[in-house]
Amino acid sequence: MVNIKSRLLKYKNILAIPSIHSRVYFSLAVRDAFEKFKPDAVAVEHPYSFNNVLREAVSRLPYISLIIREFNDEAVFIPIDPADSIIEAIRMSIDEEIPFFPIDKDITSVNPNIHYLMPDDFILKNIGLEEFYKQVKSNYKFFTTKHDEEREIYMAKNLYKLSKKYDKVLFVVGMSHWANIVKHLKDFEKNTIKIEIEDQKELEEEIIYKEPKVYNVDKDSIKKMLGEFPFTTYMYELYRNKELEVFDKAHIIETIFKEAKLRYKLPISLLQQKNMMKYLRNICILDNHIMPDYIDMLTVAKCMINNDYALEVMSGMDFYSYYKEDENYPNIKLNRDPNTNGIEGLLKNKKIKLHQYDNIWRTALKKVSIKKRPKENYEGEWEDAWNKRTNLLSHIPEDVLMEKHMNILRNKIKNMLIDEKIKIEPFTVSIKDGIDMRETIRNYYKKEIYVKEIPQIKGNIGHMVVIFDEDNDIDYNWNIVWYSEAHDDSDLILYSTEPGNKLVGPGISKCYFGGYASLMPPQTPYDVWRNFDTLKRDGIVENFADLLLYTAIIYSVDKYLGYIAPTPPSDILKNMAKEKGVEIVYVPLTTFSSETLRKLRHFHVLGNKRLRSIADKYII
Repeated sequence: MVNIKSRLLKYKNILAIPSIHSRVYFSLAVRDAFEKFKPDAVAVEHPYSFNNVLREAVSRLPYISLIIREFNDEAVFIPIDPADSIIEAIRMSIDEEIPFFPIDKDITSVNPNIHYLMPDDFILKNIGLEEFYKQVKSNYKFFTTKHDEEREIYMAKNLYKLSKKYDKVLFVVGMSHWANIVKHLKDFEKNTIKIEIEDQKELEEEIIYKEPKVYNVDKDSIKKMLGEFPFTTYMYELYRNKELEVFDKAHIIETIFKEAKLRYKLPISLLQQKNMMKYLRNICILDNHIMPDYIDMLTVAKCMINNDYALEVMSGMDFYSYYKEDENYPNIKLNRDPNTNGIEGLLKNKKIKLHQYDNIWRTALKKVSIKKRPKENYEGEWEDAWNKRTNLLSHIPEDVLMEKHMNILRNKIKNMLIDEKIKIEPFTVSIKDGIDMRETIRNYYKKEIYVKEIPQIKGNIGHMVVIFDEDNDIDYNWNIVWYSEAHDDSDLILYSTEPGNKLVGPGISKCYFGGYASLMPPQTPYDVWRNFDTLKRDGIVENFADLLLYTAIIYSVDKYLGYIAPTPPSDILKNMAKEKGVEIVYVPLTTFSSETLRKLRHFHVLGNKRLRSIADKYII
């Protein structure tokens, strides 16, 4: 990854790592340089006045910190991002007991943040740092100010001093600065300026601002500060600790989608997954990138699946397990102004406008709207509310939606029955129920017109049985009969995941049906779950799905019964239905889209009646 003999990266005994800030592959380049170059000293692009707090904050890693130095109601800050190359260089210096030197000029003004759409750092592992830097240098013209020039001269001076004192110096710096620093280093050589080697303390500028302080970043603000996904940073920590053999962003993105699918629980077809990856690839191509950014991931998840799946993807990207509150370091929350994209720091009794020390490097400036649930006021609030539940109830809007879908399914089944019994014949004396255009066109060569006769279906489609999973009864611990509350509600016999396993609000739990039987009109059935073991022993039913169909048959008052499931009903239950004069109309589950199945399969359970007034805020 790093060619330590590169003329482009090396000047005499100084090896530079020109970096894009907060991009993890540049941190890997630093690690590679440490291993190959074995430096005696490390220089980094930060002012010496931050020296002590840098050591303190970096020593806290993997817990995330922010270094802030205030002036009036504003401040400059340095994020202690584990994926940042400068932070990695300091961290390795501390670990290997090598001296490190912040050599930048102290801040005397705040620069506006400049946004560069830079190449993807993912290609570093294939083309190496030298080629990457060469391409950036030849294709990008960086915006520089007089202040930048002063900083570069100052860094060159201090770097020159260090090069005379140490045999091998590793210098980690922003990509836009290295070429100019080399020019200044050459000027020092040409002009033979006598610069005496000074002690590290003499590199310090006169401090104008308040002493910089270390702050602990609030758990919910970590993602606003890190340059990579928090989960990517977490995986990098595992890699640093030798708990992960290979670090690969592509594999990390694949893991995020896979784990989101497991948490989502509802089926996502292979075609949907393929289309989602194709869409993600196309977005990256449009941005001239290889790896997607945060917004790309959410956009694809929401557009190709839905908001719920996007929330699971967001949860995966935001995962970072290293967090603790420390009384020695004040907690700070970060908030981004949507109008200016500026960052504010929120302390207990204070709001600070923050300016990053150096330019912000962004891969995208896009937006996506994801509907989120309100958060807990304190950790464990939802669990506490659930533990105080008094009576489990359904969410009324979901009841209404379910009955609506059941009626749609009944109409679908009725149309299927009609289609099966339609008679089509050549026209003779009557057009009967109309001309069948399809058959007429098909037999055009015969010069005949075909008409159709649509029979009347005698009897109604009453009870409906919908089975989503018939093979994994062990995964569904909640087996109940849920009686109707209103005259237009059906009785439900269901098996589902246990309420309380997944809380989405205070006393509000999200559950997933394994299957249910909707009895309409309501029959007030007895608790058939008590007889499951007996019926299974007698060979009448084999699983929960059979029990629901069995119950629907014995309580049926209509001629037709709808059965939607992965596989057809057993011969035993077919014969039982025939004896009772009931016709089971089987519809394969695969005929429905994943979005329809999502709407039918998930539901929410409320811990008490009071929650019905606030449930809409949490059920999205």
